[in-house]
Parts: sequence; structure tokens; C-alpha cells
Amino acid sequence: MPTTANGVPVKYIGREDPFYDRLYGSNLPFVPGQVRVVTDLDLVAKLLRHDDCFERAVIEPVVPAPAQPPAAPTGEVAQDKGEPTQELEDDTESRLAAAKKLDDDQKLAEQNRLDLVQTLDSMDKDALQEFGVNKFNQKVPKNLSVENMRARIVELLDQFGAP
Repeated sequence: MPTTANGVPVKYIGREDPFYDRLYGSNLPFVPGQVRVVTDLDLVAKLLRHDDCFERAVIEPVVPAPAQPPAAPTGEVAQDKGEPTQELEDDTESRLAAAKKLDDDQKLAEQNRLDLVQTLDSMDKDALQEFGVNKFNQKVPKNLSVENMRARIVELLDQFGAP
């Protein structure tokens, strides 16, 4: 399996077919015996901790076969007796990039939520009621305490998402 990226080849030796790494957030799929070249050394170390599922693989360079002289025509059609070799495209880098982007998007959404909750902490009853009506089209009763009004707005935020 030739590769252009520098990394560590990791072979999946587990039994699950297919196996998806969800523990470390890479979402890399593996089939038994598959080798992936992983450039994230932190992820490599984490995967190799599980020696019942992963092992470090050795990728041998592809050596071209020596050229054979053309056979004399004998009227027979030569048949390819070897199995078709299909080189699998190594999509490890693109999958890791997609997992990182998803993780970054989730962190950004969580940070925006926390910023909004922090903004709610500085609002009084009138501002909280106005915020609930403007953003969620929900009227929060003013007879609640300020803490309960904030909690109700946070519930709306969790239920409907950030406005």
C-alpha cells in the first residue's frame, strides 16, 4: 500500500467487521487485517494501547517484477492466472480531517451556548422576559424568581437551540 503521507502504519487485528473508532473521535473504519497510515501520533499511541485490536504494521516497498521477454506466438491466448490486484485508496487523512472539523464545530457550538448562558446571568427579570419572547416566542412568567427565569430560558435554549 503505497502512501505519500508520513505516518505510522497501524493494522487492525480485531474481530469486529467493520470496526469504527468512536473512542478517540477519529471515526476511522477498519476491517480485519486493514492497514491505515495514521499521521496523528497521539492517535497512533492511543490505538496501539489496545494490543488486542491494533498492531504496528510494516509496509514493504513495492518492488517491480523483472521484465520478461515477450513469448513467441503459439496461437494460444495467455490468461492472467493471478488475482486482480485492486489498490485501496487510503482515505485516512480525509476522514481524520472531517472528524477534526466536526469536533471543532461541536466545540464552537458549545462555546456559543456557554457565552449566551453567561449573558443571561447578567439580565434582570424584564430583560429575561423580553429575551424569551423575542428569541423563542415564549413568555416567561415574571412571578418566578430571577434564577428560575434564567433556568427556564436555558431550558428553551437547550430545547430549540441558540437563536
